[in-house]
Amino acid sequence: MDLSVSLIVAIASALVGLLCFYLTLVALARLKKVRKGKGALGDTEADLKIFARNQALSAIVMVALAAFILLYS
Repeated sequence: MDLSVSLIVAIASALVGLLCFYLTLVALARLKKVRKGKGALGDTEADLKIFARNQALSAIVMVALAAFILLYS
């Protein structure tokens, strides 16, 4: 099996992007619980919003990086 390094890096970037997307969904689910008053003790609405936003941006960047690598390799 002959895989190029750029393909491996692109796959790894895409997987990290999917992980970031999953963490965004988890943060949004926790945010719903906090709004209902059933969240964990240390969770605040502002912290979860910031975390979800940062993870969404990370997901976008990682998937874009994977696409860029695949496009130009």
